[in-house]
Amino acid sequence: MNTFFKKFILLIIFNYSFAQNECPPCEIIASKSLEITKSKSKWPELKKGEIIRINSLTNIYYDDEDIYWPLWKISNIYNTDWWTNKNSDPWSLTTDWKNNYKVPDHNFKDCVNDELRWKCGYSYTLRLPKNFDKDKRYPLVVYLHGSVQESASSLTGRIWSLNNFYMSENDEYIIAGPTKLGIDWSPKKIQDLVEDIKKNIKIDVNRIYLTGLSMGGRGTFIVASKLPDVFAAIMPLSPHHRPYSYLPLAQKVNHIPTFMHHSTNDATSSFSLAQKMFDKLSETNENIVFDIKNWNHSGWHLIYRDKEKIDWLLSWEK
Repeated sequence: MNTFFKKFILLIIFNYSFAQNECPPCEIIASKSLEITKSKSKWPELKKGEIIRINSLTNIYYDDEDIYWPLWKISNIYNTDWWTNKNSDPWSLTTDWKNNYKVPDHNFKDCVNDELRWKCGYSYTLRLPKNFDKDKRYPLVVYLHGSVQESASSLTGRIWSLNNFYMSENDEYIIAGPTKLGIDWSPKKIQDLVEDIKKNIKIDVNRIYLTGLSMGGRGTFIVASKLPDVFAAIMPLSPHHRPYSYLPLAQKVNHIPTFMHHSTNDATSSFSLAQKMFDKLSETNENIVFDIKNWNHSGWHLIYRDKEKIDWLLSWEK
């Protein structure tokens, strides 16, 4: 084979590979910076007390999201495209991936590289109050899960997590649980999620709250630091310390009422970093609580079930 022909073949291979790598399964380009990207997708019918799955943001492409660390840029020990595994597609419109999995009808283009799905908008789950009234204005709690990869069992477990939250009949609220595919949570995607909910449900904009555990606890600080005027209060639980410290974010969230939790014997997330974060926030934030336990890297359901703690979160207004 002569040199020219070799170069020609390599050029074809390169262009094909580039096209594969640059063809994500979402086509609507997100607005730049923190400009809101509005979805035109229709929601399913809303019914009292139901948990529903929503994919109205999954067709939006976030081109500048590399800073939120796709898995394969961190380590090769994870299954970096876990969403392609059997019964583990997070865009499935099911609430039970283990026993009632529904294969999504993606209708992807031939060129789509599904490894790029982490650049698409979040799919999410919504828990509606038992007495949901479409004409009433509700508080909104956004819940950020932990972990860096999922399975049919863990995706189903996320639904259980939403059901686990204490909810007073006298102060019902909406809970939204997005599913991430990368390492860190994206403030821009969360902003668009909040706006998508506000477009379809009446939300009290002075009572929007953010909470999360482990990578979601870390994500709570990350998201709140970029959206400092959105949340009335935040609740980061056992925030994870990698791949970089969240301590520098303290000055950007020190005005927000904050309930922190961590266990002294947590072998997964750094307690000492959480202690430093609390100390730093306490210098200027009078509305901060640090709940210290000896639960290792677990026990969050006990906090979300706790009437006193959820009432504390919901007591704040902007």
